Amino acid sequence: MKKILAVLLSIYISIIIFMPKKQILYTLLNQASQEKINFELKNLTDYGIFENIDKITFYYDMAKFFEVSGARFFPLLVYNRLSFSQINLVGSFKSMLEIKIIEAKLTENLLSPYKVSIYALSTIGRFTGSYDLKSNRLRVLLVPNDKFTSFKYKKYFKKTKEGYIYESIIKF
Repeated sequence: MKKILAVLLSIYISIIIFMPKKQILYTLLNQASQEKINFELKNLTDYGIFENIDKITFYYDMAKFFEVSGARFFPLLVYNRLSFSQINLVGSFKSMLEIKIIEAKLTENLLSPYKVSIYALSTIGRFTGSYDLKSNRLRVLLVPNDKFTSFKYKKYFKKTKEGYIYESIIKF
């Protein structure tokens, strides 16, 4: 029994290590470009179980929206994660939102393939939530900090016992 488990585990790890991570990323980016969402990736490095990306620039409808310096893509077949650090809004978006995202994680798993879980730490608090790929529904819970009181988009959040909730249907 232990030998079978060891063989299965080694096959699983081998599949992850030799998986074409760059091609998976470029396929996802190609699908996003159909929705006017474009990315520019710089310095992709494969480290076996994850793909490291030095810089990602995000464009929506040809306008630069944000830049990420430091991202990791973990395609683990049953659990996939994209982690970001150093996320900076640029241009008019920076002055419009007036927040900085310190780190973020997007996860998807095999048990709920159409649901992307969201975690982010920002200057106004900690976000947790999900995005449903079928219905395009975004639901985010914000546990605010002191800076949230002066946030000019506070009115779009609904106050609950757990924190502040933002819900929306995102149409591209």
